Amino acid sequence: MKERPNIVYLMTDQQKASATSVYGNPFVPCPFMDKMAEQGLAFRDTYAASSICTPSRASVMTGVHPLVHQVTCHQNRAPFNLDQLPELLAASGYYTAVVGHHEYDRDLDRGWHHQTNMWTRGPIGTAAEFLYGHGRAGYGWASEPLECTAEEGHAYAVATRVIHQLDSIQDSGAPFFLHVPFLEPHPPFYTPPPYDILIDPASLPLPDRGDGANRPQWQDACRQEQASHLATEDDIRRLIAIYYGMIAYVNDQMQRIYDAMRLRGMLDNTWIIVASDHGDFLGEKGLFSKTESLYECLLHVLLIIAPPPHAELKVGKQIEGLVDLIDLFPTILGIAGVDVPEYAQGEDLISWVGDGAVEPLRECLFSQVGNYHGHLGQSNYGGTKAGRHPGLVQAARSGSYSYIRDPDYGDEAYDLTQNPLELNNLIGVDAAEPEPIRQLRSRLGGWEQECLDLRARLGVVPGYRGFDEVWE
Repeated sequence: MKERPNIVYLMTDQQKASATSVYGNPFVPCPFMDKMAEQGLAFRDTYAASSICTPSRASVMTGVHPLVHQVTCHQNRAPFNLDQLPELLAASGYYTAVVGHHEYDRDLDRGWHHQTNMWTRGPIGTAAEFLYGHGRAGYGWASEPLECTAEEGHAYAVATRVIHQLDSIQDSGAPFFLHVPFLEPHPPFYTPPPYDILIDPASLPLPDRGDGANRPQWQDACRQEQASHLATEDDIRRLIAIYYGMIAYVNDQMQRIYDAMRLRGMLDNTWIIVASDHGDFLGEKGLFSKTESLYECLLHVLLIIAPPPHAELKVGKQIEGLVDLIDLFPTILGIAGVDVPEYAQGEDLISWVGDGAVEPLRECLFSQVGNYHGHLGQSNYGGTKAGRHPGLVQAARSGSYSYIRDPDYGDEAYDLTQNPLELNNLIGVDAAEPEPIRQLRSRLGGWEQECLDLRARLGVVPGYRGFDEVWE
């Protein structure tokens, strides 16, 4: 009988797709990610189901969109009656372990035989507390070196804990699913030396702030809250350099885990997945961090899948075509040989590319975020009250156009060929609305109904929704 494969799912937090050398950014040194892309497949057009952490991760772990599981913002918890990915794997005989920022406090904690969260007492929690103690309130562009060594930083502590955990994983004698969700490059934008000076800020191009563009007014409020008007060109370049340095820091910790597995002989039958949960403005539109909105810079993410050496898969390719991050749910189950629940909304990516002839998986993608009514507002690492949406924001995106339905501030639409940074809203201008936008609007309506019907059929019971400041 063929031995069941192991799966390692390495994840960065808030790394936009454009911030990686794999996709052509020459300023971000990511040799481990580059190596995984050479040994596997890099999916160039991967998008998250949501633009912020909890909804995106809940979608990967349940295999359905936020409209179905109802985690549309940080205020909501995962439903109890949708199986999560580690539960399905554990039930089939896998040893499951997670170390890092896995949203345990939002009920994404089921099915793990071992879990260590980012606040665990000891080096990991100490490093997290130190990191979150930095940042300047009211300045979304605050970025500085972290006053500690690389060995005292959070990513290093997470990787060290994983390496210690490898012995227990081996002792289990079972195939394993190991998830390592790093915190970086999530703000605050601080990183330890030498990663703070790894990239020369003067060498970096400036993002387009969109001054004079036809943009929603709420973005101006966000810029005021983040004090964007006070950021000089040097400030912005320094932030981008620190952000890239944070990615390089995580890259090196992934390499440490990989090397430790290699020394233990754990790679011969192991698939490696490298991904991010969502992106970051990083100065685009004059904004930093993220908001409850659905733009390219927030949704387009990194995804690499590297098979073990014996796998019959043509590697070293960059795969084009729209991929939904929730495709990881059926893909991981498919690799493990576990039946995929019939309701899963994603596709098995390995089956898709397996025969070498890749036809498009889908013509467009959908995403959702918002419906927030809680108390979380501006933070000392770049959040904004104006960036939170009381209404549910939904979007449909093809390879050429994007359409955003925003019940609070008005709809948006962009020609991605002519305006890839989504700065000039096509809705509300004198020109006639392009036919592709009307089609996306119609598709979004159909998708919403499909999701609502699925939610009703599955009887999804929404998780706790905190409306109290104490419980958020």
